[in-house]
Amino acid sequence: MEISLATYPWAYFTPGGGEIQIEMLYKYLKKRGINVNKFDSWDPKVKTKIYHFFSCMGGSIDFCNFLKSSDKKLIISSSLWITKDTVQNYDIGRIKSQLLIADLIVVNSEKEKDLLSDIFEIDKAKFRVVYNGFEPDLLKYRDKKFNKSHKIPVDWKDYILCIANIETRKNQHLLIEATKLSKKKLVLVGHIREKDYFNSLEIDNDSVFYYGSVDNHSSEFFSLLLNAKCFVLPSTLETPGLAALEAASLGIPIIVTSEGCAKEYFGGIDSYYDGKRGDVKELSELITKVFLNPMLGSVNFNQIKKFTWSKCIENQILVYEELI
Repeated sequence: MEISLATYPWAYFTPGGGEIQIEMLYKYLKKRGINVNKFDSWDPKVKTKIYHFFSCMGGSIDFCNFLKSSDKKLIISSSLWITKDTVQNYDIGRIKSQLLIADLIVVNSEKEKDLLSDIFEIDKAKFRVVYNGFEPDLLKYRDKKFNKSHKIPVDWKDYILCIANIETRKNQHLLIEATKLSKKKLVLVGHIREKDYFNSLEIDNDSVFYYGSVDNHSSEFFSLLLNAKCFVLPSTLETPGLAALEAASLGIPIIVTSEGCAKEYFGGIDSYYDGKRGDVKELSELITKVFLNPMLGSVNFNQIKKFTWSKCIENQILVYEELI
């Protein structure tokens, strides 16, 4: 079996969860001895029969059409965060055309499968659910101690952490308002995907500090997470946020949106927030409650350990084997 992983050309300019997913698939397929490559237009592996394409960004359909015309098997991970409330923001006809030419469509949750099947009127039989994961090695860091980053103000003993690309959907604006209302401190980490949105944020370095981006699983990454009082991601829709999954794996209390598929991953925690409704006072009060009682946002260990990449990769391999 030989697999090519591909995505749209500018994806890695502001890498997020989708790009981490590609890197993890590549790593763990290699570990399983599977012949996998990341598509390189300068050196295409023309003999590869199965292509796994990530995203439905503009222009993606042309590449996918080319693959099908070249008699390739095509799997698409749509990486779409779409509901009936946001459908007007997308070129539905183009995206549907791309999804229809796929041999199989991979999604990260049952909720995502139901939404895409309903919105694009595609038979559910074409979908396969493969959950996202985290590196199993993260579990050994649960009780480790890391010095707080010197970049964070020295008098910030406790802080909220949000690791996410800076964009409207991630709802950092609302999180900043809730942080100030609760009189807490907030550290934002992530690539700037929407510059105008970033410029609109009230980052004062008094209660809100923008750290920039960090390399995944670097010493900075662990320092930021393991010194955080809680991790908050109040997105308007989420599937479920790899950084939230990694925070939970490290034993950090989380507050995450109930909009999307987070409950499939995190189970019965008492710290879900309705990111779609966007009630600042409600989020502020929830932050205060989790600060006082971290167990409200602590994911059961037996629940979180279901989602290591070493386990998730098994389901992905089964999808590939269907097309051999």
